[in-house]
Amino acid sequence: MKAFAIISVARQVDGEYVIVKVEKAFSSKEKADQISRDLAHRYHEEIPMPNGTSLSCVCERGVFEIEIGE
Repeated sequence: MKAFAIISVARQVDGEYVIVKVEKAFSSKEKADQISRDLAHRYHEEIPMPNGTSLSCVCERGVFEIEIGE
């Protein structure tokens, strides 16, 4: 069985942090592709940190195929 997850990857502009977030997963590749097309594929985001600061990040979003075992 396979799942198709919409994944966001954020890379800190001036630093070393990389943040990965699974947005949503589907059993249908077509549904994941459809939702992904409606979202921005490359964008800039200020990501809040627990200490009250934020990271300036360049983000990319795409569909990732996952094999699910029994």
